[in-house]
Amino acid sequence: MVLVRLIDLLVMGVKVLGGRTRVNPVFRFGLWVAVLSTLAAGVAVLGFLLVLLQQYLDDMA
Repeated sequence: MVLVRLIDLLVMGVKVLGGRTRVNPVFRFGLWVAVLSTLAAGVAVLGFLLVLLQQYLDDMA
């Protein structure tokens, strides 16, 4: 049941970001900032993990 609620929130968020649901433009902008910040943080974590993997593999050789 929790998964259904999470999917429902995701669908509502996509509708807001896509412009299908009329909301305050400040809210839409803030939601875009949150999505892009999360994406940037994910890319940063992936890069950090790749650097750790490279260091680990260099130490093995």
